[in-house]
Amino acid sequence: MRSKINMKKMTVEELIKKYPKIFEPYEGNPYEVNWHGLPIGWVEVIDNLCGSIQDYIDRKRMYVDKKWVQIPQVNCTQMKEKFAELRFYFYGGDDEVEGMVRMGMYMCKHTCQQCGGKTDGVITTINGWMFMFCENCKNIKQ
Repeated sequence: MRSKINMKKMTVEELIKKYPKIFEPYEGNPYEVNWHGLPIGWVEVIDNLCGSIQDYIDRKRMYVDKKWVQIPQVNCTQMKEKFAELRFYFYGGDDEVEGMVRMGMYMCKHTCQQCGGKTDGVITTINGWMFMFCENCKNIKQ
């Protein structure tokens, strides 16, 4: 019989520290407010997204004007939930990074923003607010 491992979920603060190149401090983001609108249930999705992006940026080169150059570092300017969907604003990267971000947005549409569990992708509205909840969290909130 396998024992259950009680794994502590990563916080948004830990996520930001894990990817210092992606979450590089910038003027206009006092106290990192533009990175703290992310629901805790989506942190694992964003951890996977940022890991994929940084690995790609660190390894990939592109051929421009007869020379190899590194793909521009991705810097996140804001990440948040809006209308029960992920918003991840950034600069740098290329079309492949854009695709990774779109995939992360899709994954969040199927991940409970409260617990990180799987959802049916249907938005729940409670008192005019929109949420992406799994069945269990939806029943608790209503």
